[in-house]
Amino acid sequence: MFTQKISTKLEEDLLNYRPILLNGDSKNVINIIPDKSIKLIYGSPPYPNAKRNYKTWKIKDYIKEISPFLRRSIPKLRDDGFIIINIKANRTPATPGGSSERSLVVEELMIYMKKRLGVYCVDIEIWVKSNPVPTGLRAACQDAYEYNLWFSKSPKWQINIDSLRRGYSKSSLDTYKNSLYKRRTNGLLYVSRDKMISPHKIGALPINVVSGAVSGKKISHQAVQPEYLAEKYIKACTSEGDLVLDPWLGSGTTGVVAISHKRKFIGIEISQDFLKLAQDRIEKASNVKDK
Repeated sequence: MFTQKISTKLEEDLLNYRPILLNGDSKNVINIIPDKSIKLIYGSPPYPNAKRNYKTWKIKDYIKEISPFLRRSIPKLRDDGFIIINIKANRTPATPGGSSERSLVVEELMIYMKKRLGVYCVDIEIWVKSNPVPTGLRAACQDAYEYNLWFSKSPKWQINIDSLRRGYSKSSLDTYKNSLYKRRTNGLLYVSRDKMISPHKIGALPINVVSGAVSGKKISHQAVQPEYLAEKYIKACTSEGDLVLDPWLGSGTTGVVAISHKRKFIGIEISQDFLKLAQDRIEKASNVKDK
């Protein structure tokens, strides 16, 4: 068992907003992080059955692979903390007797987190990619989405909803200005009386679908995340000075975003090559922030 404790030097780094990057398997390295210290765990583990040069977690073993980290991570969250996992359900290989079938292991993971970890589901959000990678699949439609599994440690949570508000379209503003919302007569009660509704001064409420392009960065990692994905959840779940952990650091995108938003950051990466890649990217982001 990995039992090293965070050193005084690392604690000083956190206090001074210097990111901490650790090399090793997250299910072991998580043990050195103090309990109730992390506000947000956000990361993207190896996808089920995805063939990568750094790790392949087969569908049949997926829960067994990820569960040791998940079990050990929940005590590390603050009581008001969150864990969000970005994940895509891959397909089983086609066989002479059967087509390639969509795996339901991500749905199994959702249930595992709720029933076995005792966390509370804030939402299951969808990331829709505007430029999905072609796969040549003919057994189903083009694969263009991923899940963001959003859970709270506490049954009562608070998020920074205003930080996620978006601009109104002109048609929405015209509707607010000119329309009287009438009491429903079909039994639905969400409009119980005639009223005018004014747009919020900051903007419209966010929706639980994130849309955008996959990252176009040409670097050596096979699954570089776009910054807008991590940014949504860092803004929603944390405030300046809070600690963010990415247990599958990869190319370092979560760290880049966390540092740019003045959050403290710890990243864990099993590959030394990718850790160096992430370190270079995060150092550049730190230098930009400090100017």
